[in-house]
Amino acid sequence: MEIQVTARNMKLDPENQDYAEQKLGKLHKYLNTISTIKLELVDEKSKTRQMYTAQVTININGFILRGEHKGDNIRSTVDEVFAVMERLVTKYKKRYEINKGREPESIRMLDIEEEKKVLDKSRVAKSKSFLVKPMTTSQAIDQMEFVGHDFFIFLNAKDNSVNVVYRRKDGKYGLIQPLFS
Repeated sequence: MEIQVTARNMKLDPENQDYAEQKLGKLHKYLNTISTIKLELVDEKSKTRQMYTAQVTININGFILRGEHKGDNIRSTVDEVFAVMERLVTKYKKRYEINKGREPESIRMLDIEEEKKVLDKSRVAKSKSFLVKPMTTSQAIDQMEFVGHDFFIFLNAKDNSVNVVYRRKDGKYGLIQPLFS
């Protein structure tokens, strides 16, 4: 398991980095299929007080879990984001415990060039590309929930077509399926 700690708008001292790595390393005892954990610490200075944001992204064989927390102390912020990720990993483990004993399958594999700049900057600000594996609509909704997005694009296992699930304003989910003529 690889743990990456990065800092923005601040210089992270070795003590806090070791603390964060040690704390997040404890997630491995909940789920041994975690391949990478990325922690980004951001110092958000304002006129009134100093705030820190900790965002953690966990890759579990292509399944992405993401959590974030804000606080006024680096260590307490890391502790709180650890608690968030602990809940998400436990939720993931319970939901996918039926696969226990089998080799874990990758639901979504990220491409190396996930974030590449597009030449036409006037219209497209950011471009992402990733390899997809066929999944059911319920797996796509789970992945969308774990990542914390409002929509998710996936390859439907039933008909191998590209579909989109999204969260509606009423809290329910929608599914967009293409029709071919």
